[in-house]
Amino acid sequence: MAGIFKNGVWSMGFDMDPLASQVFTITPAGSMSNSVTPFGFGYSWNTGSGNNAGISLNTNLVTLIHGIRFHWPSLPGTNVIVFDWHDLTAGATQVTLRVNAAGAFQFYLGNGTGTPLGPASASGIATINTWIYIECKVTISPTVGVVECRINGNSTPIISATGLNTQNTANTFLNALFVPSPASASNYDDWYMLDTTAAAPLNTYLGNVQVRGNAPNANSANGARNAWMPTNPQNVNWQNVGNIPINAAQFNADSTAGDYDMFRFPLIPASAVFFVNEWVQVELDSAGARTVALNCTSGGVDSLGAAFTPPTGAPSLVNQPYVVDPNTSAAWTVAAASAAEFGLKVVT
Repeated sequence: MAGIFKNGVWSMGFDMDPLASQVFTITPAGSMSNSVTPFGFGYSWNTGSGNNAGISLNTNLVTLIHGIRFHWPSLPGTNVIVFDWHDLTAGATQVTLRVNAAGAFQFYLGNGTGTPLGPASASGIATINTWIYIECKVTISPTVGVVECRINGNSTPIISATGLNTQNTANTFLNALFVPSPASASNYDDWYMLDTTAAAPLNTYLGNVQVRGNAPNANSANGARNAWMPTNPQNVNWQNVGNIPINAAQFNADSTAGDYDMFRFPLIPASAVFFVNEWVQVELDSAGARTVALNCTSGGVDSLGAAFTPPTGAPSLVNQPYVVDPNTSAAWTVAAASAAEFGLKVVT
């Protein structure tokens, strides 16, 4: 558990309308879209035409599992890359997944099409103008490599192969994932990644999931837990931090160690909750050295993340996933996740 993974998981639903550079740390590209969204909710991400947005994992993984929803307006005339499992250390690709004009997927070793890995999928799997959920598992190894791909939560893979050589560089790991745009106006949403270190069920495919991002709709039920000072014109803590996109003129500020700023959120319309991932935009102003920590409160029990010094210069996105209910130390129920409060604490 390291890098961008906290408690073994990472997720992004794009519903807070982030900047490209806040999500894609390598060749950031694209912008949010509210014209093409699954579930009729929030935002999706439009990568733009011909862009190759990537994210550094900041850790070396042998195995990565991820899922992402995509919507393509057209299919390519040739094999183009859908995902690139990358080794930044060597500056080269380990494995790619490609799609062709017939809508068939195929894994390849490296960045080309010279060495297929496993069988190709049937034609017609990738379709246009329809949201499709794609999940992949890749293990890097010269002898026991794995490539697997599932569609729309189906437990039967469209591609599955083991005992492969999936090592294209001198290293038996990957540390970045690129999400190219195989067609203009490609949209993506509901993205999760697992480093396989978490306990079940967070060490395998999650299925056809929604990564839903809600803004707060009320202050904490405990009035003492909104001690931060809101700015004008809202003068209400939860309204200040509920702007999508962020409004730089509206924020809550505090410099007193021990002060919380906690919020309630809308009910979650779901049948199950795998984990809850809190995202905040936070910045350190000129008041001096401070550390803060993200916090979740459930049933009166706090789960405080690691303290950190906020970045300066502009608000940055920081996240903290909670894979169990702090109140029970067991898996989340929908009711408990909906009732939980999330926010920040000034630590020092």
